[in-house]
Amino acid sequence: MELDYKIIIWILTVVTVFYGYGKYIIDTINGKTKPHVYSWIVFTILASISFLIQYNDGAWPWAWALWSSTITTFIIAILAFFYGTRNITTSDTISFVFALLSIIVYVTISEPIYALVFVILITIGAFYPTFRKTYYAPWEETLIAYILAGSRTFVSLFAIYHFSVLTVAYPVTLVLINLSFVILVLVRKKQLGIY
Repeated sequence: MELDYKIIIWILTVVTVFYGYGKYIIDTINGKTKPHVYSWIVFTILASISFLIQYNDGAWPWAWALWSSTITTFIIAILAFFYGTRNITTSDTISFVFALLSIIVYVTISEPIYALVFVILITIGAFYPTFRKTYYAPWEETLIAYILAGSRTFVSLFAIYHFSVLTVAYPVTLVLINLSFVILVLVRKKQLGIY
């Protein structure tokens, strides 16, 4: 039986999910990384919803990569309660409440394309607290987790069997957000003389 290259990509994607987030989890427990609880709660909810959208639309290899992300983001969300940042601002709370309210709206939307737009907007909003925190404390994030997240998401695009706006838009958004985050961390570390 010939092994489909898309299955190989899917396996590599799942492995990098567990490796990258595994490192993030270890760094969090060791106090090196301080996840923002608001971001990771929303990331967990979004990963769950996105998994269901992708799975139901036939993007099964990518969907299972999202499933592995759901498990790991859930663990990080729990750890964020105990080991995460304590620097929570009013704008973080507003972003968090907006994301939660948007999820409620998302659940009531029956048209998948509108739901996808909401998921993308919520994802961007959910990243805000982490971007804001990291701007001031770029040393409090495990950069390899974001590098691997963006890379594996990009590569996993080639493992999608059924290409459509529904199956491609969210992964592309994740690639762009992770790339932006990596650039932010590198620029801020350089500005602050951290190597």
